[in-house]
Amino acid sequence: MAAKTELKKFLDTKKIETRLLGDIERHLMRRPDDDRSTTVLHPSEMIKDDFCHRYSYYLMMGGQKKIEKPGLRLQNIFDEGHAIHAKWQNRFYEMGNLWGDFKCVACTKKTLGLSPAACEHCGCTVLVYAEVTLVDNSLRIAGHTDGWIKNIGDDCLIEIKSIGAGTLRFEAPSILYDADGDVTKAWKNIRRPFRSHLMQGQMYLELAKRMFGDEAPDEIVFLYELKADQDYKEFTIKADYDFVEPVFKKAAKIIAAVKAEEMPECNVAPGGCKTCNLIP
Repeated sequence: MAAKTELKKFLDTKKIETRLLGDIERHLMRRPDDDRSTTVLHPSEMIKDDFCHRYSYYLMMGGQKKIEKPGLRLQNIFDEGHAIHAKWQNRFYEMGNLWGDFKCVACTKKTLGLSPAACEHCGCTVLVYAEVTLVDNSLRIAGHTDGWIKNIGDDCLIEIKSIGAGTLRFEAPSILYDADGDVTKAWKNIRRPFRSHLMQGQMYLELAKRMFGDEAPDEIVFLYELKADQDYKEFTIKADYDFVEPVFKKAAKIIAAVKAEEMPECNVAPGGCKTCNLIP
């Protein structure tokens, strides 16, 4: 069924009468699927209210994830977010304060370090920040924080978030409603990170602590940028494990089910949710 849907979308793009856009749409449809592992738990998914234990078990046991390729508009949104991330990360790199993995564009190998000037493997000077991988092997949790900053006071992690109308509708609908749908007005009323962002950041702080012990940062800085006019905000949050302890307990339940090879019931809705109902 999924293959037929993708084929229909591809054929539909051939009907579009454009000079270039139809070709771009077809290019996006031909792209390889996202290679993000489905055999680990990702913090960005675990914090969602509709995170399904049953579907996670299915994927971790080798099940096939249904992937729907984004259209051009949605891909534009994703790419704009990536560009904003890269912009802020590159500034810290130029300052000499960005620590983590850097991927060489020549040999594709990674160099771990603090704003390294060149690839340690081949000497190439063109490096792309591959962020910081944070894992808990016992719970099979793996994620990537947007950055680890050193030598600007105490170490801190950073999370970069691009904010637009869609973000506000999803994360803070009340703020957008109070602003009569005016994104710029709503932006001025954002005084703290959104709850899902806080949870994701706290998970990264806890994972860093489990990996690096006392060397791990105990705070994370959120950098928000408004897509409409590039205005920005900064919020600093201290580590608070209590905030995300329930999420780690969810992971423990899923891993226990995987070890026992016993599929858990759906925790989202009676009779199954929209994700676990996709299980063959």
